[in-house]
Amino acid sequence: MKKKKLLYAITCALGSGMIGFFAADLNEVYRIALFTIGVVLMVSSIIKLSK
Repeated sequence: MKKKKLLYAITCALGSGMIGFFAADLNEVYRIALFTIGVVLMVSSIIKLSK
């Protein structure tokens, strides 16, 4: 069980990093896609961690 929580914590950190890195310049399609993937990763891992 601890390994899953660690994996979700790493996923949350990765998503947060993607949001922070790509939020400054959202004028290209791939940056918007990576920003959206970061949001999805962060939100889904927060939901899994809170259960």
